[in-house]
Amino acid sequence: MNTYEFFMAHFGRHLIDATGLTPAQSTEKALSSNHAQPKGTASRLQSGWAIVRPGSSSLQLKLAAQGIAYEERTAMEAFIEELRTWDGESPRIFLQFAKAPVPISHLFLTVDRRLIRICSPQGVASFDMNAEPDASATLVQRGLWKRRPQ
Repeated sequence: MNTYEFFMAHFGRHLIDATGLTPAQSTEKALSSNHAQPKGTASRLQSGWAIVRPGSSSLQLKLAAQGIAYEERTAMEAFIEELRTWDGESPRIFLQFAKAPVPISHLFLTVDRRLIRICSPQGVASFDMNAEPDASATLVQRGLWKRRPQ
């Protein structure tokens, strides 16, 4: 299963109807479309975070979509808890949303703690969760390192 198939199977299918679309097309549609919120308005995934995992994915932004767990934690809280409890065997996609949609070219699976990938509209922060950040480390890497279990 490639990244787009994984994304759609465990997250995107709860947001859009992908009938007739390729996995890449449906992933792009899910990341860039407006989605219904519980209060009746629509919103694009433009703030917060998501963790795509087999079985049950999590999202900070509350949508009307069924099949996704909605959480109020910060991205750092959610990501560090996921990394702490992750079995290290099944893949994950870590997403941070911003005003611009996350381009599908920035979507990567994390399959190993030695190469964590945090995907966002600005790019992909890639780092080894076991290595102390150096001067070139991203803010997300530094934030996760500070919150890691000792």
